[in-house]
Amino acid sequence: MDTNDFTSPLLQAYRQRQPVAVGADAGPSSREQAYAVQQAIWREQVGSARPTAWKVGAPRRDAEPTAAPIFPQRIAASPASLPAASFIGLGIEAEIAVRFGHDLPARPERYTREEILDAIGSVHVAIELIDSRLATPQAAGPLWCLADNLVNGGLIVGDAIPHWRELDFSALAVRASADGKTLAETLGRPPLDDLFFCLPWWIEHVGGTQAGDLVATGAWNGMHPVGLPAAVRVEFVGVGSAEARVG
Repeated sequence: MDTNDFTSPLLQAYRQRQPVAVGADAGPSSREQAYAVQQAIWREQVGSARPTAWKVGAPRRDAEPTAAPIFPQRIAASPASLPAASFIGLGIEAEIAVRFGHDLPARPERYTREEILDAIGSVHVAIELIDSRLATPQAAGPLWCLADNLVNGGLIVGDAIPHWRELDFSALAVRASADGKTLAETLGRPPLDDLFFCLPWWIEHVGGTQAGDLVATGAWNGMHPVGLPAAVRVEFVGVGSAEARVG
């Protein structure tokens, strides 16, 4: 099966706002093919412009990370208002997004942690909006989910976190809520115990980063399904929040 066999049903789901039923046995055969599907969908949905926002993550520190671009029409500053008609479904994740302050051009060797931290312009509380084009993402499997932009539905960029380089992220209380009801409240638990862990791989994967680029670094306390319409909020207690209304 070629890339179009996987691109077509996902594009149909975007256009019709109806999820597609697919099976893991009929999905992309490799990560390379899944990334090719991402690129084909980007061209159809956005055009030739390079992505300026991404999500990245990994299930474990010893696993290769995965990444997906975030469509520019799905990025908003908090407080945001988004139409429910743009979504098939909705889930939210409490995240922190990094915005780069200067370029890190592609090079043969990976950038060091310190080089990356020095290039970061700001760090923000964020809400990742989850919205899959797949009827049953878990049954479809990881390669379908990777092809489906890692089930991303958007990114809400909230408050900049002051003094982030001196901050003990493991001591932060993190709260996710919808319509005034707390869905999760946890203490600490940065993704992979280090929210910057995947950034060297990600910069290599995307061929370098530019000033202004955003990357969401992973969920702090899981993904929480939310009915539509909804008012959603994420708070990193004491440092900032982000909120949006979808509906």
